[in-house]
Formats: sequence, structure tokens, C-alpha cells
Amino acid sequence: MDGASSSEGSRVGLKLVNPEGHVFTYAIKLDFKGTNNKAKYEAFLAGLRIAKKLGVKHFEARVDSMLFAGQINGTYEANNDVMASYLSQAKDLTLQFFSFKVIHIKRSENKSVDALSKLASTNFEHFAKDICVKVVDHPSIP
Repeated sequence: MDGASSSEGSRVGLKLVNPEGHVFTYAIKLDFKGTNNKAKYEAFLAGLRIAKKLGVKHFEARVDSMLFAGQINGTYEANNDVMASYLSQAKDLTLQFFSFKVIHIKRSENKSVDALSKLASTNFEHFAKDICVKVVDHPSIP
């Protein structure tokens, strides 16, 4: 997962992979002002909610923010009331899984989700709200 905020707005990228290797990708634009830390929590919360709807029992998140991973794992404290509220909500949602784990990874290992979050900041006013991205692996004609 990745979440970021900039002058172009806040955005989230998620990639959920099930045990069979099926990948579910999401690019989510946050239509409210936020910070990078808020966007990271929104990404995590969205991932948890989607995973729950998909019937996931064991949840593992890979994040490129050491601070975020440390807050979820309990090695760092939230530094203000807003972050403490996000952390509390995240902890509550993680209780719905048999197990959960948050792993800190290098930013270079998170490029695909970073690209999804950048896609979410694109102006899609002239497109439909839901855009399906499909990969075609062979030509239409032989």
C-alpha cells in the first residue's frame, strides 16, 4: 500500500494479493485535504476494509514508511490526536482478522503501488467514475 499527499491532492494505491496469486489493484483519490501520514492511514484502512469484504482471514501489509509500520506495530507512538484516532481505528479493524502483520519494505520495492497512487491523482473528470484497467496478453488477430 502507499498513500501520499501533494498540491495535486491526496491519493492511495493498493495492491492486494491472495494466496493463489490473484492481484487486486486500487487507485483511490481522497477528495479531502490531508497529509502524507493521513493518506498512509487511509490506504491501510481501505486495504483492511476491502480485505474484510473479500473474506480475508490473515492480513499482511507491506509499507514503505518506517514511521507508519512502527505505529501499527507498537514501536512508535502517534504524535497527535488525529494520528492517534487513525491508529485506534486501524487497531480496531485489525482485530477482525485472525492474524495481521505490517512489514516495512524499501521504497524501491513499492514502485507498483506508488504508481497506482499517482494514477489516482490524475484528473478523470471527463471519464466515468470507475475505470477498469485490463491487460491484453495476445493480439486480437493471429
